[in-house]
Amino acid sequence: MSTPSYDVIVIGAGPAGLTTATEVARSGLKTLCLERLAPGGVLINLTELHDFEEPWPGPDMAARLTDEAAVAGVEMGFGDVNRISGGEPWTIETAEGESHTARLLVVATGLNKGKLGLANEDEFEGRGISHCAACDGPLYAGLPVVVAGAQGWGAVEARELSGVAGDVTLIDTTAVEAPPGVSQLVGRIVGLEGANGLEAITVESEGQRKSIPTSAVFVYVNQSPAAEFLPDSLARDGAGHIVVDAEGRTSVPTVYAVGDVRAGTRPYLTDAVADGERTAKAIVAALKKN
Repeated sequence: MSTPSYDVIVIGAGPAGLTTATEVARSGLKTLCLERLAPGGVLINLTELHDFEEPWPGPDMAARLTDEAAVAGVEMGFGDVNRISGGEPWTIETAEGESHTARLLVVATGLNKGKLGLANEDEFEGRGISHCAACDGPLYAGLPVVVAGAQGWGAVEARELSGVAGDVTLIDTTAVEAPPGVSQLVGRIVGLEGANGLEAITVESEGQRKSIPTSAVFVYVNQSPAAEFLPDSLARDGAGHIVVDAEGRTSVPTVYAVGDVRAGTRPYLTDAVADGERTAKAIVAALKKN
């Protein structure tokens, strides 16, 4: 059997993935971190992080984590992973035609974009439907907008929009404490209306339907784990998140998962970093005893 190219490959360079890769590389293990786009994950689309005593711009935190990874010796690669095979070692193939091998894998791919599940939804994609407050929020300065999804990243993005857009309404089937300056409606979006882009939505709430004028809907409901390329042998929960133990190990001993893709996570940077640190310690212990 040929020697693997790397000890560890981390798929995904968000905060959890970068932290894991950095801590593993610091121990002397050869580490590759693969990302489809730019390192930082959701951080590059957040103007302020509120997990700390002082707000941090998301891109600055992304740059800091990326720099720390480079100093630790992490190799950064770019590609869209579309196939994993083997086991010991693992072989990763990308859509760009590259192939890498490793003794152990870490999945840190986060979540796919949310969907409302409406028949005409694709017609409004980019014409009123968005998935990034920092990217598209300025387009709706002073205009009414809606955030679909109060759990997880929905509340984070609603806070982001409250400083840019006009009226911001958070809509979900579950009531939560809305960020300051954001109103909340318990219900679900059942219709999209507009001739030249989005102009209004239909909301079903308490058995009644009503039309609400809005210029945009930022969608954070029905976000699915980005784990389509993984083997079926990895145990998942009912929503498709990867099930892990207390050390981040999946049902396959040489595959770990961190961040939003795994079951039981919370959408906080501090949690993602802690997740990466804890999992990295377990990985180092597992590989250095073999």
